[in-house]
Formats: sequence, C-alpha cells, structure tokens
Amino acid sequence: MRWWDIDVVDSLEQALFPQDPWSIDQWWRELAQLHNHYFVVESAGELCGYAGLSISGGDADIQTIAISDSFQRKGIGRKLLDQLVDLSRNLGVTYIFLEVRSDNTSALSMYSSFGFVEISKRAKYYPDGTDAVILRRDDRESSP
Repeated sequence: MRWWDIDVVDSLEQALFPQDPWSIDQWWRELAQLHNHYFVVESAGELCGYAGLSISGGDADIQTIAISDSFQRKGIGRKLLDQLVDLSRNLGVTYIFLEVRSDNTSALSMYSSFGFVEISKRAKYYPDGTDAVILRRDDRESSP
C-alpha cells in the first residue's frame, strides 16, 4: 500500500466497516510507521482488498484484512493472510496476534486453518456490541 491508495482504501473501509471505519488520518499514520507493512490487491486495475501487519520485537499484530464484497470468497483473503504470515516468519516473528468479530465465522475458519487459536475474548468490543475474539499463531509450532 502506498499513499496514492489511501483514498480508494478509505472508500472500501467505509463500505465494509460502516460502524467503525478507520479515518484517512489513521491510514496516513499507519503507513508512516516503519514497523507497519500494508499490502493491496488489485484485479483488472480495481483495488479489491488490503491487509496490514504491525511488528514489534518478536510479535506481530494483523491490523486488518479486508476484501471488497464483490471479490470475497475467491481466495484473496487467504493470499493476503499467507503474505502476512510469510513476512512475519521472514522477519523472525514468534507470535502473530489478531482480533476478529465473534460473528465472522468465515474469517474465524480461515484463521484456524492457518494455525491461529483463540486465547481470549473482549466482550462487547465492537460498536454494535459484538464480542472480539483474540487469536494467536505460534510460529514455533505452526505452518500454513
């Protein structure tokens, strides 16, 4: 992801997460951090997904994975997640963390298939009252 992607990413963010989208200022701050790594996916010139990873010491946090509605269930999320996991492994990360809505069963299934396990929950974390599930992948034991 580069600065010229921010307007399109923001539009997609607003559509996919209308109750709690990141702001354009947040995107600028995220891209400015050297420990953050963001990627976009395009199809026929259209930005259809993005993902981000923040690395600190031996840990990484998946900040976001988002796929446009019209491109979901086509393996794009898996490819982005695979890229984030590979990057983490190449940079010597031991643990990868993320949070996901408890009602997002397709994402939970995908993360589970990559070796992520539930370690905690945050009750009523999201603005609509949905819980967040905290997942962790231990790269001392996991493989995609």
